[in-house]
Amino acid sequence: MKYLTQTYRPVSLANDMDRLFSQFFETAGVPSSRSFLVDISEEAEGYRIDAELPGYAAQDVDIRVEDNLLVIEAKALESTEEKKDAEPTWRVRERRQGDLKRSFVLPDDVEKQAVEAEMKNGVLSVSLKKKPEAKPFSVKIREN
Repeated sequence: MKYLTQTYRPVSLANDMDRLFSQFFETAGVPSSRSFLVDISEEAEGYRIDAELPGYAAQDVDIRVEDNLLVIEAKALESTEEKKDAEPTWRVRERRQGDLKRSFVLPDDVEKQAVEAEMKNGVLSVSLKKKPEAKPFSVKIREN
């Protein structure tokens, strides 16, 4: 009857399960609750990342290259004083709020100094150009 002596902690168990699932989905490439959705495409000239960031303006977003990572971070500009005074009683709250962050490992063929970005209608588009030597090219055949 050893099992009767063990302490049952449903809250701790639930926290452990949440942590386990969060780690699994983050390593599987699925964004977490503090992340955002993206589409990534490859073309002959380079790569394109389109990120959904509704409610964020261009000045709220920071894009940087750190070693071999592209980091995209969106900062929410909420005043904590205003938030305390005007905090509503939420019935349903599904939209993401607060700071969001996501990073991507850059392929070796990306020209790190040539990253460009634009924001339109809540969608951030990041263009990553390929290095000239990585782009496809044609080879002329000599005739003898």
